[in-house]
Amino acid sequence: MHKRHNPWALVYFLIGLVLLLVAVSGVAYATRVDDLIPILGAGVPGLVLTVRAPIYGVAFGDAGVKYSGLLKSRSYTWPEIQEVRPAVVTGTLFSSDVPELLLASGKIDQLPMLAGYGWGNTPNQRVEKLVAELEKARSSAASRHGDHTP
Repeated sequence: MHKRHNPWALVYFLIGLVLLLVAVSGVAYATRVDDLIPILGAGVPGLVLTVRAPIYGVAFGDAGVKYSGLLKSRSYTWPEIQEVRPAVVTGTLFSSDVPELLLASGKIDQLPMLAGYGWGNTPNQRVEKLVAELEKARSSAASRHGDHTP
């Protein structure tokens, strides 16, 4: 099983820790009920980032793909995936590349926590490499199981 993580996961984790510390320190000085609003505003995202950031990423092998995102995880077997490709969203200042799975059902599932960013129309090499690895694993699994779908 191969695993790839977002290199920004450590930054997300640290941001989550800071938000949790802000929330905990706010609890110590809260004297009224309305003091809890900023505490919840910092505490909930901080908790989500602190707990989920270490497991952001994708794991893939002979059986298929397992993606762990911000709030949920999902898994697909290789026969459920028709193609792995990068989706490019270009903007005025920078572009983002997001790995996406074209499913056999016709749906598209993007993997946003593995996105990469670049300036202008420059593709993100980390995302391109990840997409190539996933597509290679998909096609080799398909050839081993006798499915000759391109």
